[in-house]
Amino acid sequence: MKRLEMTDSGGVIQTICAVYDGLTPTDQRIANYILEHRARIPDMTMREIANECQTSSPTVSRFVKRIGYENFAQMRLELARTESSLSRDYLLGSTTGSISFDRFNESLRFILSCKTTELTDTAAQIDPATIKAVIDLLLEADTVLITGVGNTLSVAANMAFKLRHLGVRAIAPSTTEYAASYSFMMTDRDVLVIISSSGISKRLGKIFDNAEDNGTPVVLITSNPQSSFVKRSKHVIMAYQRDRLFAYGVPFSHNSVNFVIEVLFLFLHASSVDAAEHIKLFSHTYDDLDKIIDFRSGEFIDLED
Repeated sequence: MKRLEMTDSGGVIQTICAVYDGLTPTDQRIANYILEHRARIPDMTMREIANECQTSSPTVSRFVKRIGYENFAQMRLELARTESSLSRDYLLGSTTGSISFDRFNESLRFILSCKTTELTDTAAQIDPATIKAVIDLLLEADTVLITGVGNTLSVAANMAFKLRHLGVRAIAPSTTEYAASYSFMMTDRDVLVIISSSGISKRLGKIFDNAEDNGTPVVLITSNPQSSFVKRSKHVIMAYQRDRLFAYGVPFSHNSVNFVIEVLFLFLHASSVDAAEHIKLFSHTYDDLDKIIDFRSGEFIDLED
């Protein structure tokens, strides 16, 4: 695995969450231990962690370097710094860093702290030049194809819905297969937006291939800086997530991705002189459709009566 370059955003926990899906089984075992015992790690030695993970110190050392740190001491210091900062945050308060009905208020603070950190880390790495370039692409595009896989398809549909309010011809097919078939017909005047937390998908890779063959610009929104898509995309926006702290096997949170979408929407609104008019027309269209509904009965009205 290629070593991840160090960044100032996110810290150790965010880095592990971002690259988790691309780790080897042994590295995932080490990652799981660090995620589950993050408060203890700053006080542990590399050998102690290796013993707990039933592996060797050199293996832990290689893991540390793969996620972007020069050595174990550097990773441990960074973890101590970021976790200490979180523990002082009033949002976190008193918590064991887990979820239980027996500690309901503490659990809520833990969830809120993780969600807040996702947004903070995402906002911290947003590059103004990238946002400006993406806004320009969206404004000039003939068609914007937005796609993902699994539960990200609903996020793509939400983004397309928002962009259409501003007059952008955005579509989000209901399946990745439909998006793949449409991608064959795209041109260099269109834009492809790929939303993928893991950045690992053969189906999205095929859509990416089609876009490259057609000269279509690609905008990537992902949580994984090690994704092969990152190297292929000129326009990359990182949307950090901490799903792995909740021990679920699937990325379920769209918190930071929706934040990125709303940032794009608001800057697009501010950059388009026709935005207000498009929103007005869009709203009137729905108002006209709603006129045929009797809201008291919930039934449709026959306009010929």
